[in-house]
Amino acid sequence: MSVTRILVGLWRSYEETSEEAKYPELKTRYYRKNREKMIEYIKQAVNQKLPNWKIKKVDAERGEIVLEKQGVASSVMIVTVYKINAIKSAIDVYCSKEGSLGDFGLSYKNIMKFFSALHTEIQPEKS
Repeated sequence: MSVTRILVGLWRSYEETSEEAKYPELKTRYYRKNREKMIEYIKQAVNQKLPNWKIKKVDAERGEIVLEKQGVASSVMIVTVYKINAIKSAIDVYCSKEGSLGDFGLSYKNIMKFFSALHTEIQPEKS
């Protein structure tokens, strides 16, 4: 993790992926699976590979999964699965740390851990 990310993390307590992300590792990921199948892959990855994270809510109709991590650095992660077409979907992630101080880059690390766990189940399409 870069020093810049840690310095920005002094006052910023969230990170998110998007189409126009400044950093390539925070760009939206695309998969050749439908939304329902991707939600199952995400639930499986969280339950098997991310033991500190708990699934709080799954809204399959909207394609949102809310994850929560309790402890000294409590965090919330919202994973949104977008339906592109019948066999393609995209994933964006928003992660934030609870509290008044910044996260020192923890939200970025949590997003990278999430994608690492998910990519043991399914690989994204090449950009």
